[in-house]
Amino acid sequence: MDAAMNPARRAAWDAYLAVRVGLLPDLDVLPVRDHRVAAKLAGLAVRIRQHARLWPAYGGKLVILVGRARELQRAGDRAGVTALLRVMLLWLFRLSRGTARLPGTAPGSS
Repeated sequence: MDAAMNPARRAAWDAYLAVRVGLLPDLDVLPVRDHRVAAKLAGLAVRIRQHARLWPAYGGKLVILVGRARELQRAGDRAGVTALLRVMLLWLFRLSRGTARLPGTAPGSS
């Protein structure tokens, strides 16, 4: 990504990479309740909370999603955690590209 990228897009890209390169591969090989998965999810939650204000239409929703993913991880629900992370991945990628829009919203409403 471009070094001159605006802070909202940069933060979204960094969070995207944390999920795509860190969390999802770990979920493929580690038990869902593994402390390393929990630690990476906690780190992602901190990152999302710190940057939520940069994404006015999405920040609150991402905070809720990552919180729910942590609950599912503690409950041992690999499929649920993976599904939520994939939704977050899509939103974070769109935010990083500057093309974010939630499904079901009209252009210009986000």
